[in-house]
Amino acid sequence: MKKITFLLAFVACVAFANAQDNLLVNPSFESWTGGNPDGWTIVSTTNGANSQETSKVKSGASSFKVTGGTGTYTVNQSVPVVAGKTYTITMKYFIDNGDGTDARIWCNFKTAAGVFWKMNLNDSLAMKGPNATATAGYFPDVRGSWETYTYDVVAPVGYELMNFEFRTYKSPAVVYWDNMFFGEKTTGLSTPKASTLEVLVSGKNLLVKNVVEGSTVEIFSAVGSKVLTSAVENGKVSIANLKGGLYVVRSGKLTQKIML
Repeated sequence: MKKITFLLAFVACVAFANAQDNLLVNPSFESWTGGNPDGWTIVSTTNGANSQETSKVKSGASSFKVTGGTGTYTVNQSVPVVAGKTYTITMKYFIDNGDGTDARIWCNFKTAAGVFWKMNLNDSLAMKGPNATATAGYFPDVRGSWETYTYDVVAPVGYELMNFEFRTYKSPAVVYWDNMFFGEKTTGLSTPKASTLEVLVSGKNLLVKNVVEGSTVEIFSAVGSKVLTSAVENGKVSIANLKGGLYVVRSGKLTQKIML
């Protein structure tokens, strides 16, 4: 009896710890008020409909069913983040019906004033994708089973919130959503040991790696004079105004020499 009690207590502790890791409110759509899931904002200009589903669920007792209308059915929630930390985004979805353009991730970081991050290419594809463009990037047209989409992303400097968002598109789309996750990734992280930046010269830009988007990059001449200070945007720093020669690029404690 003591062993069973201990096991149950251990399972409860693990479940509580995992629940604490998830920053989303009502991530499995268990709690509803007035026909809508608590903690979530529905931003929709379509005549689509949502409902609490209790028979087709991934976990818990219910899921979030969306039946597409004439446009885009958007659901989101904002949670606080800390710049420089790595976060995991996970979405569980079940496409019951559609035409291949039915469900999509649409996440982004934003400031407290509501200004969205201009994401670099890789993150833009993954957080509005997969393989996203302005008009594509829907989840694969796999129907009749629960599927998972997940992505790890580093919170950029200057942005305090994550806009966790998913979308269901027009009729005949019928999509079930459940068991969402957004939280800090604390395992499996690599710790860079290099003492230099990863910087490549590409035309009139530097392609900068191993730094957080929005971080400050300083460029010094061969004699030590600072000639440029800029923030990394979309993984790049413009060097259009620099003349040919030897320079030192610095971000924080990391440096690299470049020749223009």
